[in-house]
Amino acid sequence: MKISLEKLGSLAKIQTGKLDANASSSDGEYPFFTCARAPLKISSYTYDCECVLVAGNGDLNVKYFNGKFDAYQRTYIVESKDKNRLDVRYLYHFMDTYLVKLREQSIGGIIKYIKLGNLTEAIIPRPSLPDQKRIAAILNKAETLRDKRRASIAKLDELLQSVFLDMFGNPLTNPMKWEERTLEDIGTLDRGVSKHRPRNAPELLGGEYPLIQTGDVANSGGYIRDFTNTYSEIGLQQSKLWPKGTLCITIAANIANTGILMFDSCFPDSVVGFTPNKDSTAEFVQSLLGFLRHMLDAKASQVAQKNINLKILRALVIPCPPLHLQKKYSKIAEKIEAQKRGLIIELKKLDTLFVSLQQQAFRGEL
Repeated sequence: MKISLEKLGSLAKIQTGKLDANASSSDGEYPFFTCARAPLKISSYTYDCECVLVAGNGDLNVKYFNGKFDAYQRTYIVESKDKNRLDVRYLYHFMDTYLVKLREQSIGGIIKYIKLGNLTEAIIPRPSLPDQKRIAAILNKAETLRDKRRASIAKLDELLQSVFLDMFGNPLTNPMKWEERTLEDIGTLDRGVSKHRPRNAPELLGGEYPLIQTGDVANSGGYIRDFTNTYSEIGLQQSKLWPKGTLCITIAANIANTGILMFDSCFPDSVVGFTPNKDSTAEFVQSLLGFLRHMLDAKASQVAQKNINLKILRALVIPCPPLHLQKKYSKIAEKIEAQKRGLIIELKKLDTLFVSLQQQAFRGEL
């Protein structure tokens, strides 16, 4: 396959949106693209084209769109100057792989950003138009499969939420008039322990004891099965090992994200461990907190980052259905989790395949 290497600026028209982020309208009929992954809505449009949208700051990401829309002033709109030379779907997949380079090139303090030159000077491999369309079609198909798996996982989450509401009602209003108790009444809550910051004491790391942090809880999907850091024997001595089955609750940055430990683990004081007593189950409390997350987030104080204290959690008043109903719910949750776990494993395989296909495509091997 013959490929020429060209600067993106010679093949594409690149401009930014003109609007402030607060220009969105909740009942608008057109997409409003900001630097967030999901678009907002807006009542009017400025652009009507097929293009790739590149977030210019924050969490850099790319999106493909064809139609009427508007855009935030830090969002780059990339159009093909000549679609006989550069296919827009092919461009989208190239930009998706090029994000790694853009993140390396981003500058700034707290919020990183890229400049126009980071895009115009990007070198894009350009095969013939038929090859571009063929590559885009292969990657589109692989991406569609990944999207379907993600949608199936989301449906299972919705199913579990629906089961909870059918069995117990909305915990914010307690329509079934269950007995109300504090979270402290139905279990033990304590903060994790980490007397020293690992980045200041590398001897704490590298042993056999898993170390879970707020990001691990937030990204767990409800059950913590993976870890990236471990404590050494020295690390364990200044921490605490929590048992499998503990419900982890984040109380800093991401408020009230939860995950049930699937192995014994340590975690820092930005995470609270909940151990159910004879009146509760971890799965019931986890789902209940999911409904209360926005309320807890609103209570969080903010200095450098949001956080809630242990006192707020312990005093949290919640509806407490009979234990036999909670156990029934937990069994349903475990069955749904098993299905979800299978889909997650499939999604990881598809993700690996997709990355491999992308690498082959832009090395001219696909």
